[in-house]
Amino acid sequence: MRCLNLLKRLIIFIIIFLSISLLSNTLIYNYKAFYFSDEWLDEKILKDLGFSYVLNEKLFMAKNNDLFIGKNGNITLNFEKTFQNAYKVENRKLYINSKFLKEYFNLQETTLESGAKIYYDKLPELIRVDYKNNNLSLVFTSEITLDLIKSQVIDKTLHVLLSPITGEPLVFGKVSIEKSFNAFEILISGDMLKPVPIISIKKRTVDIEIKFTEEEKQTIKDGLVWERKIENYNNQKFLVNYLHIDPKKVEIKPLISSKGIGTREDLREMLQHYNFIAGINANYFDPSSNIPIDLVIIDGKLLSDKFGLRPAFIITDTNDVFIKRILVELYVNIGDLLFLVKGVNTNAKGEVLLYTSEYGLKIPFDSDKIYFLIQNNWIVAREYFEKVPDDSYILAINKKYEKYLINIDVGTKVTFNLNSNFELPIKHAIAAGPFLIENGQPIEDSDVEKLSYGNGLAFSKTTRTIIAITKDNKVDFIVIEGYNNSPGMNYDMAVEFLLNKGYVSAMMLDGGGSSAMVVNNKVVNQDGEIQRGIPVGIGIK
Repeated sequence: MRCLNLLKRLIIFIIIFLSISLLSNTLIYNYKAFYFSDEWLDEKILKDLGFSYVLNEKLFMAKNNDLFIGKNGNITLNFEKTFQNAYKVENRKLYINSKFLKEYFNLQETTLESGAKIYYDKLPELIRVDYKNNNLSLVFTSEITLDLIKSQVIDKTLHVLLSPITGEPLVFGKVSIEKSFNAFEILISGDMLKPVPIISIKKRTVDIEIKFTEEEKQTIKDGLVWERKIENYNNQKFLVNYLHIDPKKVEIKPLISSKGIGTREDLREMLQHYNFIAGINANYFDPSSNIPIDLVIIDGKLLSDKFGLRPAFIITDTNDVFIKRILVELYVNIGDLLFLVKGVNTNAKGEVLLYTSEYGLKIPFDSDKIYFLIQNNWIVAREYFEKVPDDSYILAINKKYEKYLINIDVGTKVTFNLNSNFELPIKHAIAAGPFLIENGQPIEDSDVEKLSYGNGLAFSKTTRTIIAITKDNKVDFIVIEGYNNSPGMNYDMAVEFLLNKGYVSAMMLDGGGSSAMVVNNKVVNQDGEIQRGIPVGIGIK
């Protein structure tokens, strides 16, 4: 038993070590910036860099007039030069080593104090600095990422360090700027108040909104209050944004990208499209397909199915709110036949798949499937469609059931039944995690919960988006960030922080670079990566 406990502690230590060791890096090429972890870039970045490829037993890749052939992780360029350990394939996804791209593009490399690496063909140039009305605007010749910006408050003066950056910028407004080798330092004094920088990055422009206070509170409408505070916990400061919500007075609703499932959208644009005034990011998602991971139910309609027993934020027909682990299954009745749907709006394999009109991608064609178009609970066509028409469904069933489907054709009645072990009717639901608090206590299986999320997610200190329910059944949406260049919170810190606040249940949503809170079309948290698109958000109006 002692050896087993020692092994468990060793495994947890290794996971913690790996999560701490993960660093974000930046590649700047042809005026565009790409953000990636460790040394591997995913296939989406590869395509954005102008590569095309086919991946079978070998990798065949092309860019301009260059041909690359890959085998066993090595890539040969134009049958002449070979790059070792240049790519890998995990879960059928291609990843390219940054060292290969550095050599192929002849990129320069610099390492920041944090250990993050910057690869570039040409350093971004700062061309304009504009400070007015407590807003600092920085314009560059190329895209940049948050890794090139460091902010710190010293004696009520905001120091913004830009590195590695070159240029001869035009400067407007009352701001001090100091230039050194490949770096700039911009200083803004807060006089008697401490400046709180809220940084947002949009391609070649960095906007820094400066609030000269440690606390701000605003009633958005009856039942919705936004609050931003610098909180002290465990001898560290955190910038915490809250949306205090009374679900009986305002509407809370999951929202998908206006372009459909399988696409991403800036949270501000998503809220504007659906006429919501505030919101946060929601589900985890597959970055290669932009398809959300885990449960999404909107107005009782299943748009994405469950992924294990992760916690779900549930809103009932009476606008009561819960955080529970639930099971959800969708059954379809076709005439006298009953099928369990194995996947909804997915590009994964499954014997019975359902696509709704919210699906924004091309439906994967499978020659082993029979396709049915359903409208108003009736089959109206028995054929493949690339897209789901409005107010319709596409049902794809494996041909192994073909003998049972011989008499199923146009005019057959179809009904759907959404079953759950949750005791009340579900109007909306979003699932993510990890699960933090249940019945006012840390969850009993917290060690298992922490280890059930990959990439050391629960152990790393990063920005967190959280849903928490109060004793009087109200809801707080929370975004917690490190303040003044300190890191965010890990799982255990978040649990203790929330318990001290008196919450009875709580769960995390997607965090890190996806964390976002928007109020009245303004991003109120300071993480510079929150403008990246997300497939699912939660809106309030």
